[in-house]
Amino acid sequence: MSNLHKRQVYSGLFEIVKDNKYYYNSSIGSKFSKLTPDGIKEIIEYIEHMAPLMIEKDRIEQEALAKTFVWGELKK
Repeated sequence: MSNLHKRQVYSGLFEIVKDNKYYYNSSIGSKFSKLTPDGIKEIIEYIEHMAPLMIEKDRIEQEALAKTFVWGELKK
């Protein structure tokens, strides 16, 4: 997965945890911070939405890499 795709996933997850409705961020410390029940649902929905896109993007990148390799070998 490219860095762009990793940043997209990270950004989406970060947007969820920044929202107090989805994530309780304790001022005492991270040990006491946690996803809310709505946050758990939101994260699962986000991953279910993103997973097929991530797999497809990875497949396209791998295919392009393989073609580049094969063409490089054929040119030798």
